[in-house]
Parts: sequence; C-alpha cells; structure tokens
Amino acid sequence: MSNIKNLLDDYLKKDTRLSEKQIDADHKQVCDLDTGDCYTIRMKDGLIERVDNTLKTNRTLKVETPTGVKTLLNG
Repeated sequence: MSNIKNLLDDYLKKDTRLSEKQIDADHKQVCDLDTGDCYTIRMKDGLIERVDNTLKTNRTLKVETPTGVKTLLNG
C-alpha cells in the first residue's frame, strides 16, 4: 500500500488517508477515507490507471430539520 500512497501523496501534494483491497492480480480497489470515493485502479510501469467504475461509500450529509440539524450516513 505504501507505494500507491506515496505516489498519490506526491501527485496530490497532501497526506492521503486511504485503504486498498486487492481484487485480482492486476486490479486494486482504493478508497479515499476522507472523501469516501473508491476507485478500481491498476498499476503499470509505476503509473496508476483508473478503471472507469467509481462508487461512494460512507458519505455523510447534514440536513436541517424542524427539530435541529441531523447527520445522515449513506453507506
């Protein structure tokens, strides 16, 4: 994981918090823990290529109701 994390940190110029899961020999699912965005990627020759499928996990939404502000979780 540190190789992908280092590449992303260098590219984005920030410290990323991510999790990754190996899908098969060529593909990994990488999730940004700050935004909840997940991507399927593959690495080739040190380059990260995003496969065109994304999903959102654990997104929070603040909603104002007559009784106050509530936080909704979608995930």
